[in-house]
Amino acid sequence: MRISVRRYRRRRTGSDSIGFAQTHFNAPFFDRLVYLSQSINQHRKTDAPWIVLVTGDHYLRIGLQASPSPLNHCSHFDTLAPALSAVQQWPSARLVVDMACQSQSLTETLDSLRRQRLYPPYTPVNVLIRADDYDLRLFCKAAGPFNVIERQSSAALLQQMLSHNSHPVAAGREWFTREEWAILRLVLSGESLRNIARLRDRPYSCVVYRVGRIVDKLGLHHRQALLHLLNRLSDY
Repeated sequence: MRISVRRYRRRRTGSDSIGFAQTHFNAPFFDRLVYLSQSINQHRKTDAPWIVLVTGDHYLRIGLQASPSPLNHCSHFDTLAPALSAVQQWPSARLVVDMACQSQSLTETLDSLRRQRLYPPYTPVNVLIRADDYDLRLFCKAAGPFNVIERQSSAALLQQMLSHNSHPVAAGREWFTREEWAILRLVLSGESLRNIARLRDRPYSCVVYRVGRIVDKLGLHHRQALLHLLNRLSDY
């Protein structure tokens, strides 16, 4: 009786031989596939953040970190330069820039973001702007193919808008070209159109035409309205 019980116990481990332990075996293919799908669908934090946030607003950062997954997978930076380096390290992360809390000028910030968005690897750029800041919203939409999001958006709407990352298209674009952006930066620095033509080595008529294209892309009616808009944006 005792011998049969011992044999039964050893048989449960896989063999009747004394001292034999059950061998390790690989799970079948479908079991491994199910395990992989479960690990992918799990709502857990990973090493790579879902958002690379650039802001100096403490409450905004705390609000995102307290949001549901994946919004709480957030890596925070106070300035833009280290955030761009982090995006190179984590190319799957969403770059979110709070335009109300930038230490550098508006044109310098947008120039850095244009380089990220319009040239390979075409990093998606999301900018947070207040709902009542119409001038800044208008200028940022024309500055590049940025995803403009209201700072007061709910967590569900913010996640939906951040999940939609489209690549820029070449035809029918409504943002400033490289030449228009260079002329616009010189206008912002206080240069006259004749001086811009000399600095850019372009005919004066060509510079006037480019300024007209800038006015059209901003949805303005005349050049004087452009100067008023740039004067209001000079405080950023």
